[in-house]
Amino acid sequence: MRIETERLIIRSFTVKDSEALYKIKTDGEVFEYIPDFLDRDVTKSDMTAYINRFERAESAGDIDTWRCYAIENKLTGEVVGSLSFGRSELLFEYELGWQIRSEHTKKGYASEAAEAFAEFFCEKYGVDYIIAIMDIDNPASRRAAEKSGFRLFEKRTVYDYSLGRYSDDYYYFRRYYSGCALTNRFYGDVPYFGRAL
Repeated sequence: MRIETERLIIRSFTVKDSEALYKIKTDGEVFEYIPDFLDRDVTKSDMTAYINRFERAESAGDIDTWRCYAIENKLTGEVVGSLSFGRSELLFEYELGWQIRSEHTKKGYASEAAEAFAEFFCEKYGVDYIIAIMDIDNPASRRAAEKSGFRLFEKRTVYDYSLGRYSDDYYYFRRYYSGCALTNRFYGDVPYFGRAL
């Protein structure tokens, strides 16, 4: 997969990107908000296995299995971050996430990449919308979501049945495809009367 924007190339990771992927995983800001990104305790040598897994899913035409894509700066060729994507095992909706290395934040890379990917994916696969979920204590990610066309649906509190208690709150966003034929786009702030064209 390859998508070009004004400043970025969103593409599949290759084995030569192993070190770049590890830098994303171990970045302090990424780890703070997504400690289990690529699992919690991974090593640099594990990156090749992850990239091979991403490649297998893409080669098989599998759009459900979670994978990551590189966000590359067009001018420098440097991988500045990644997009994570797949069908949520909890919600059964397509979910997009972004991880930008701290030295490349505040440049609009996350929103530029997310907007381009969302439009590309929805158009290619006939999907009406994708979602983004984030920690409520991550205002930078919320700004990136809103800037790229996501709109807050609701704040959710999860009940963890295995622990018998409520766990962390999170924000649930939706971004509808610009060519979506749905006229009733529910965001929690309007009445919903079912799926209507």
